[in-house]
Amino acid sequence: EKDISDDKIESFGKIMQKFFDSEKEDYLKDQEAKPPNYNALKDRGNSASAFDWGLSYSVVEIDRDAERRYVFAMERMQKAKESGTTFGQSSTYSEPVIFKNDDEKSHKSNQLVVDVMKRLAAEEGASEALKKAAAEFKLPAMGENFSQVVPKSLHETYMKGLEIYKAKVGAYRANHTEEETKKHVKDVLHAEWQEAVSGIAKNYYESVATVAGDAAAVKKYYMTQKGREKELKDKTKADIMKEIWAELAKLTDKPMPPLDDEILAELAQEPAIIEGQFNHNWGTADKLYKSEAISPFGEKYLLGIFETMEESEKAFLAWNEEYEKAREQLKVERDQWGKQEQARVDADPDREAFTASIFAEDDED
Repeated sequence: EKDISDDKIESFGKIMQKFFDSEKEDYLKDQEAKPPNYNALKDRGNSASAFDWGLSYSVVEIDRDAERRYVFAMERMQKAKESGTTFGQSSTYSEPVIFKNDDEKSHKSNQLVVDVMKRLAAEEGASEALKKAAAEFKLPAMGENFSQVVPKSLHETYMKGLEIYKAKVGAYRANHTEEETKKHVKDVLHAEWQEAVSGIAKNYYESVATVAGDAAAVKKYYMTQKGREKELKDKTKADIMKEIWAELAKLTDKPMPPLDDEILAELAQEPAIIEGQFNHNWGTADKLYKSEAISPFGEKYLLGIFETMEESEKAFLAWNEEYEKAREQLKVERDQWGKQEQARVDADPDREAFTASIFAEDDED
């Protein structure tokens, strides 16, 4: 390699600068020679006409059961924290996990988990989810890894427990011989691990059942409104309050204090059934579907929340039909306006003189 002298570099730079200056001058001359585009506005209008102004449809599933379970899980976790205890993970979200099963050690560990699950499933009060999982799962033969869809939070808790178990084995091995370690694992740590696996699974499925029960209870509460339209049609909230007060008296040994007359008077002004609130599907449905219309610019318009996807799509089609009608009407109004403006310009007596003056100015320039 040879270094290029500064003089040559400077000379080359001057040559390139002259080249670029020449190109710039040619470009500016070409631009000045080009006639103006007298159809620019028309071209812009044509490009706007080619733009897709249509709406697109979006449906969003709302899992009301999952939302209820989340609310009750968070409430129970908060209460447990305040009382100095804990409430187990209860998320039912599941995902596929690949389990090692290709040697004796991993196979025995997997068999231990399966045995614990079956034992828990056989106990009184076991959840249906646990019973189903224990009945359907079959552990493959040793030497064959397998994939299984499992609750994510349960698997993560299990893996944390396994790390603790391995740490205990490692800590004991650091100060003992291999034979002593094997004996300690067999006599002490293995039993602890069995108890831990049992506790992890039991705690998880009990938490799931508890939260599911909370969600079912609140849904059942809202469903008590169903079929009572005629019964409650002519009643007020004061009547409902009296009925509740009478039921509470049956559940306590002490007599209930009388209701405040002013409160009853206020409640008597409100009907028992409020349109749009009574027997609302937000409290009773398992899943709902949010129907949305999306404009060409990305704005979203909520069309409603429905119990089925068919109702959601039907709402969009009806809304889109009105939207298309409005677009067609807008086109008609635009064309009429364009004709009126053109007629006004054509009728202007100074139009030709004004146009000629513009071109005269261009010629002078």
